Amino acid sequence: MDYNQLAENFFKALKSKEQVKMWGRMNGYTQGEHQVLFYLYKNAGKDILPSDIAKYTGTSTARVATILNNLEEKGLVTREISREDRRKILVSITGKGRDKADASRCQFIQNIARIFEEMGEERTQSFIENFQLFIEIGMKYAQEEKEKNK
Repeated sequence: MDYNQLAENFFKALKSKEQVKMWGRMNGYTQGEHQVLFYLYKNAGKDILPSDIAKYTGTSTARVATILNNLEEKGLVTREISREDRRKILVSITGKGRDKADASRCQFIQNIARIFEEMGEERTQSFIENFQLFIEIGMKYAQEEKEKNK
């Protein structure tokens, strides 16, 4: 078995235009907005800086600023100057943002459930187990690379 060819096929499937469009339709946000909104949702109540968001998303602070502008225009997030350090801007999710994140999550779960239903119970169970194994092995290799590059 040619694992390099299988990896190439997998990579192509992940990056296909159709696949990207499918995920976009499923979650209804640009990828950046989706990531930022859910990061803020999971960390509600904490002091969150735009640089924290950039680190989490792996994007530049300039890109995060653009995303935050879009989310702020939609009334999903707010930005305010820190009372402790006026040089810092704190970002938080609004009630509307929480509602939108909840609704988006529910819609995403429903969409995935429809796919799983069509796949059938056995294939779905196998897919989930194999995907979890894939992630575990991938994380192991990522950790090894991190250790090697210290």
